Amino acid sequence: MSEILDAWCQYQKNWMYLQPIFDSPDISKQLPGEYKKFKTVDNNWKSTMNMAFNTKNVVKVCLFEGLLVKLKEGNENLDMI
Repeated sequence: MSEILDAWCQYQKNWMYLQPIFDSPDISKQLPGEYKKFKTVDNNWKSTMNMAFNTKNVVKVCLFEGLLVKLKEGNENLDMI
């Protein structure tokens, strides 16, 4: 559970930093590759947050299959962006 929460916090920190940057319409034109990668990460983040909001139980959320892998992959993509 600790590993999931650590990965989650890192994902959130990186996402919060990049999200306002990639909301700018100019960025999609200037950095199309990074913009596309961010949109994929953004969609994954939002679906994870919706799942957690609807579940409303941290233990159940942490038991979802593939969550840790999804968070780690998202962090790797955010680091590359």
